[in-house]
Amino acid sequence: MTGSPPIDIPRAMAAIEDGLAERLDGRGVNSSYRVGLRGRLFSVKVHCADRSSDLELRRILRVDAALGGTAWYPRVIDIGLHTAAHPRLVVIRPFAPGAPPTGVRRHIGPLTDVLADLALRAKELTVMDDLTGDYASPWLDDRENEQRGTARLLKGRPAVPARAAEDHLAELCASARLLTRPGTVFVYHGDLHGRNLVLGGSRRLTVIDWDEAGFSRRPADAAKALWLSCRRGRGDFVLDPVAVRSFLEHLHRRLRTPYPAVGHLARLGALWFLPRQHHVALLGRRDAHLVSWYLDWVSRFWSRFERNLALLTETAAALADESASRPEPSWPTPDHTICDTPVTTN
Repeated sequence: MTGSPPIDIPRAMAAIEDGLAERLDGRGVNSSYRVGLRGRLFSVKVHCADRSSDLELRRILRVDAALGGTAWYPRVIDIGLHTAAHPRLVVIRPFAPGAPPTGVRRHIGPLTDVLADLALRAKELTVMDDLTGDYASPWLDDRENEQRGTARLLKGRPAVPARAAEDHLAELCASARLLTRPGTVFVYHGDLHGRNLVLGGSRRLTVIDWDEAGFSRRPADAAKALWLSCRRGRGDFVLDPVAVRSFLEHLHRRLRTPYPAVGHLARLGALWFLPRQHHVALLGRRDAHLVSWYLDWVSRFWSRFERNLALLTETAAALADESASRPEPSWPTPDHTICDTPVTTN
């Protein structure tokens, strides 16, 4: 970020406070705006106070440095803590006009290309430990305390997520540990799925929503995208068998993901759908209605988890059998892959 930026945080926040910015829809804990200035459009992300800190700022800047020059990445124009009231982290980027790829399966190729780029950008990357972490980290670092918090949160609420935490948490954490690689970091988007890919003029691709950007020692982006990118429709979790097959084939080709690792990858991604007391509290502070919506949403995920996991592992097994009888295609691949840990077939 050199030279005089076309917009800065004081001007962006003034536009928001004066009602001159368009607030964009979203159900997250942060707020997104589109601001027009001097004939240009900018994306302004205002983080909630609880997620606004110098650590978050450093993490986003380190990702920005790692991804500089990547065609689909919108560079940070300005970033800082806005202190007009409660300190809030504000991040300004170019606004990406366009729309997500249409159809549940059409985004899978571009998505896995992005995953491969993220792995390539992590080559020989050195990152401080305080900048690494993902949605699995709380469960691996302090599982019993997180489980107690979830139990308190779900008391008197839908029983499905509570049963999931009780029945599956040990196996989910075991898979997450298996896929953890202490000597390697991945550049981590945090919410990579089809609706965060935007195709603009000339089919130019932009990846948006970098709220959770950071670094992980696990293939956390791929694991979460596996669930979010193979659904038949937004808002539910009936996996599309054709989309599942396409996603697994692309992961195998572009990132050399072994088919027997798919069950572990899916269990790692499932950790994101376990409600955490801290996250639900932040949702409630933004809008109390979001809490019921979110708990109903994750309940739908867990009500289909075992059937969907069976579909994923059965598809992976069939693909493994097929690949054993044909030559492997040649694709550019990163020096370190999504999973090179020996795994057993599920």
